[in-house]
Amino acid sequence: MTDHAMALTSHTTELRQVAEMNVVLARGDRVTADSLGVRNEVPADAVLHRLRAVGPPSYPYIYGIFVRGADGADGARPVLVELHTAQLRALCDRLHLRGQIWGT
Repeated sequence: MTDHAMALTSHTTELRQVAEMNVVLARGDRVTADSLGVRNEVPADAVLHRLRAVGPPSYPYIYGIFVRGADGADGARPVLVELHTAQLRALCDRLHLRGQIWGT
């Protein structure tokens, strides 16, 4: 398999995983910044609403979109926080997702 094909396969896998996690988050599973260890970048009680994949196919960056308060009811704007392998694995555990592969 060529490097390009491997990069596309990796990106496709990560995009599929991000989509699966977004479906679970949309069901109302509450995950806070504190529970993922990103409390230095947003308030500890900010809630993860969804994930976004950005960047080149060979190495996409995964961002969490956090909002403080119930659906931003307190007027807070969403904050994008880059999530790393350990945080993505912790998120999968919190969402009870199995078979997700991060950091390979």
